[in-house]
Amino acid sequence: MTAGVKRRRPKRWTPGRLLLSRIARFWREQFRIWRTAFDWTVLLYLVVPGLWMLGGLWLEMLREPPAWLTALPPELAVALFALLLFAGRLRTFLEDADALVLLQRRNWIRTLKIGGAVYTLAVTAVSTALAFAALLPWLRLHDAFDAGGLVLWAVLTAACRSLAAAARRLVASLLGGWKRWAAHIALSLALIAYYAWAIFAADGSAGWLGACAAPAFAGWAAAVGFLARMRGGYETDLRAELRARTASAGLLVSAAGIEHKPAPEWKRPIVFPRSGRILRASDPGAVLAEMRIKAFLRQFRRLGQGFQIIAVSAVALISVPGWVSPVLAAVLMALVASWLQRDWREWMDEPFVSQFRWEEAAVRRGATLSRFWIMLPAAVWFAGVAGWRFAGWLGALAGVPAGVGLWALINAAMHDLPAMKRRPVDEGSVERDASE
Repeated sequence: MTAGVKRRRPKRWTPGRLLLSRIARFWREQFRIWRTAFDWTVLLYLVVPGLWMLGGLWLEMLREPPAWLTALPPELAVALFALLLFAGRLRTFLEDADALVLLQRRNWIRTLKIGGAVYTLAVTAVSTALAFAALLPWLRLHDAFDAGGLVLWAVLTAACRSLAAAARRLVASLLGGWKRWAAHIALSLALIAYYAWAIFAADGSAGWLGACAAPAFAGWAAAVGFLARMRGGYETDLRAELRARTASAGLLVSAAGIEHKPAPEWKRPIVFPRSGRILRASDPGAVLAEMRIKAFLRQFRRLGQGFQIIAVSAVALISVPGWVSPVLAAVLMALVASWLQRDWREWMDEPFVSQFRWEEAAVRRGATLSRFWIMLPAAVWFAGVAGWRFAGWLGALAGVPAGVGLWALINAAMHDLPAMKRRPVDEGSVERDASE
């Protein structure tokens, strides 16, 4: 080395530089994952033409809205955006090796957590803006809010989404077991109620939306500050980071038909710990129905999804006019029943259940019976809310039995739907059966 050339010193690592490097590495990983499914041929022949067509359709709807878009009530958008409140997770960019190096440096951990929260807020703002932009041809048709009101509505949605992500992470770090899931359900219902109340009480006032967004941002900042100072919850952050980094890969794997079963969290189930009988009938179809009901109620993730669906559906039923609510209640019953039917088929494909040779009649009876009892509380709720919107409290009392009868008819009409996934025929097993 010549004397005139100075040796270049390596850059010194700082908490901010570490955060930026991990964010950049995360996006490089996501790019490599999606590149496995979307090569240049897919982009050239499918993605780019599809985006071009969707963009042209969006511009056409923006210039000349179709009649069906004009007929949609603007209150339905509240239910759609309420579903968006929980579509995200708080990022911290912590890794396993940090337990050996960074846990002794609280300022580094604090920088990663706060920086991850700010990154989550930025991503949430961008995704919320894209959602509002996609629905702009529909939202601009109604005079509920002007341009400034729509912007503040998007700000309120982003604030509630950020608050939901931080609050759910705080609950997951402090509680465990059934208490965690109960707190998640209560938190979800409270956030949906606050979000719907803020929009409906605004009555076209943009300033009211901004005033309601301020407490949501304050709650987000308080939750993030508490998480940054808290010494526990490191395992919860690591699990959340692992899910965030593998979410894209999991989506591609699920699209390919490969399902990953989560590991059990308890040695003994909390719901039906003794696995006693819950139905009087003892035929194979009733046995299958009992197994499915117990399996469904023991999955807190499924119950959380169900409670969120019920809450959002209640907002939709309250938002539409009274004469539309009974029709919407029937549509919601059919949609949830379709989701349960698809979930039943996935459950029938599990190794323990699929190892037995169930008769087709027993499978259909089990699907119909389990679907009826799982969906019955939601059907009663839908019918009661629709009856209340249609004719007050007397309508709610009369709507409950009518809703139960309607749900029984819908459930019976779905009896002939496929209850098992089609599997390739094993020629060897067919020959063995024929020889027997």
